[in-house]
Amino acid sequence: MSEPKDLLLVNDQLRRSNRRWKALALAACAVLFLVALVSVFAATRSRIQVEEERRAAEAALASANQARVDAQRAVNPGQPR
Repeated sequence: MSEPKDLLLVNDQLRRSNRRWKALALAACAVLFLVALVSVFAATRSRIQVEEERRAAEAALASANQARVDAQRAVNPGQPR
């Protein structure tokens, strides 16, 4: 039969082990949360950058179209456009 002292020692070891696993699990959850948060911020920043580039490309296209129209008017001043 086990001695009460041995049972107390085993019980203490299990309690310490459970604390370590709980701390490890909490740390892993915190890391996952931080990774998810950084991913959301990076995706949002990337989406904003793409939207700015799209707007710049549309503005460049509109400017090029206007320049083409102006050039055609200069070549053919009598034609309506």
